[in-house]
Amino acid sequence: MARYRIGKFVIDESRCLISSQDYEQIVEPKVMDVLHTLYLNKGEVVSQEVIFAKVWPNATYNPSSVQRCIALLRKALQEDAKNPQYIITHPKRGYSLEKVTQGQSKKLKAQNLGLLFFLLVSLIAIAWQLIPKQQDTAHFTQLMPLTSSELNEANLSLSHSGKYLAFVRGDKGSQQIWLKELATEREVRLTEDAASYYALGWSTSDNALAFVKSTEQKQHLNTISIDLSKFQPLEQATVSVFDDTVVTSHHIDWHADKLYYIEKDKLHNDTRLVSLNLESKQKEHLLAATQQDWLLVNALSKDGRKVAMGIEAGQNKYRIDVLDLASKKIQTIAIIENGIQGLSWHPNNQALLISQRNQLVNLDLDGEQQLISFNNYQIIRDAQYTPDAEAILMELVNVDVDIVSQTRANPDNLTKLVDTSSIDFLPVFSPDSTKFVFESHRFGLKQLFLYDNGKQTRIFANPDNLELFGIVWSQDARQVYTASKDTLFKIDLSSGTYETIPHGNHSFYLREMYHNQDAILVSYRAEDGQTFHPAKFDLTSLTLTPFIGSGKRLSCYGMDLDEQDQIYFSNSNEVFRVNSRGDTETVWQAANNDIIGISVSNQQLAVTMEHADTISFQRIDLATAATESWQLTQPKQHMLINSAHDLTEFLYLTEPNRTRKLVKLL
Repeated sequence: MARYRIGKFVIDESRCLISSQDYEQIVEPKVMDVLHTLYLNKGEVVSQEVIFAKVWPNATYNPSSVQRCIALLRKALQEDAKNPQYIITHPKRGYSLEKVTQGQSKKLKAQNLGLLFFLLVSLIAIAWQLIPKQQDTAHFTQLMPLTSSELNEANLSLSHSGKYLAFVRGDKGSQQIWLKELATEREVRLTEDAASYYALGWSTSDNALAFVKSTEQKQHLNTISIDLSKFQPLEQATVSVFDDTVVTSHHIDWHADKLYYIEKDKLHNDTRLVSLNLESKQKEHLLAATQQDWLLVNALSKDGRKVAMGIEAGQNKYRIDVLDLASKKIQTIAIIENGIQGLSWHPNNQALLISQRNQLVNLDLDGEQQLISFNNYQIIRDAQYTPDAEAILMELVNVDVDIVSQTRANPDNLTKLVDTSSIDFLPVFSPDSTKFVFESHRFGLKQLFLYDNGKQTRIFANPDNLELFGIVWSQDARQVYTASKDTLFKIDLSSGTYETIPHGNHSFYLREMYHNQDAILVSYRAEDGQTFHPAKFDLTSLTLTPFIGSGKRLSCYGMDLDEQDQIYFSNSNEVFRVNSRGDTETVWQAANNDIIGISVSNQQLAVTMEHADTISFQRIDLATAATESWQLTQPKQHMLINSAHDLTEFLYLTEPNRTRKLVKLL
């Protein structure tokens, strides 16, 4: 077979290769496929469209992929793009391969082995640059703003060409969808009515946008066509109106004549992945979440063949599955922790980008994860690569949640106790209810603080920034316990030191300290992901003893121990007790599914129930069944988190105040 030399490359009629006297090694990265395509048409101009179709036959046309390969080839050939010797650029037409001369036979001369070795090094370097995880993570260090308004900007969706960005601007209920041309920064508003908009998604040809419009009455799935030459919106149409379901996807995937998204059943809270045919308006259920699974996010591959899904599958357990749309086969790629705030595909369809709290993770289809490190302490949502994979666009969210106090004696007077610009939450009163410990996420760090007499003191720095699961006080109020997925932390309040207690159990959530045993009452989701129930964690033996609960999805809405260490717990409408024989018995039942918490003291069961705008309390004497009830007006948009043990003071969280902006990571 004839061989040819192109600079330092040796090539045959079938593909690019390098050779020695004893072996052949075939190099197959896309960059070599581009060279082979040019070689087969040597001396002729080959358009970028033709090259792309040959090298990426099932992908959406993206000229930057071709341009990147050409640049890498020129780098390996050590030629100047302005004065090329081999690869000639023909403006607006394509590329041609010139100066091709017939090379040597299969038995190459020994004096050329050094040259071939250099070629090998060059080709390996090129192939190494093309490996997604290396290319994606090596150079991302600098954040640049995309936001051009003081208003919140969110729900970004990049067009397939990478030239246009659609996004939502404004606060919930008064938002509009905008279009930005990234090269020129010019913008145009696409919508006329102020509403709540989300889940944006571009059509394959970049001439239309799908989105969800939400009002107080209904959710509408709409499309709007766009004239990009005139840079203006055209016709808007309603595709579907939702009555019994709501769209929960972060974005709509649009391929050919189908839309892909996740919807939730309003009645049962079940989630499922669906496709909607735009022509027939018929909806197909592609996948329904089962048991404890909860579909969070979805992403359609660039070639339209696969859907990746982020699924909540247990306590701090999230699964990444990939569904093949043709075969309907599902493959689990990875199981991760610490949440999923967004999911998208790498342009090469061989890796996924996961938005995860304040970090980005590149996940290849073999399950290998690589952190994309950059300086950030805000929440990342919906990160996505540009078509050339040279930048990542994302939404950064700063969330502000404060802690507010309300008293039974003066319920109309609210006092803000903890007021910072970050998330402050999970306040837990001490046994005497004079102070409380809470978790704070200042500067992206998950730490514990003590609030005592108006003063905040950090008591646990959490040096590894681990996810924390609950806070309990010791009975003498000298120590506080918190837990990560596999370690308990015993924090001494007087000295500021802490002790680590590793354990081999599945992660659990701390609820109450036992009175008469060195143990902690925890809520525990079993490893099968199907049951969630109270359990006792023994601090001496480090063993976990679970009890069986009942109810849907989460059995334990409230949980407490009486002075004899009998366990009380509830689902949304019943209160249970684990008796001395270890059996579960019902001790009280609510009229509706309103229970949000319980406490037990001196044979008195106190049940907290949440209604539309009030918090009601029932105190039941377990010996006589006598009841006492009262209610408080719930502060608007506040969430009750903890009550003093005598129910005289209540701690709320304010409604999250989110500041959103769009950025580019280079």
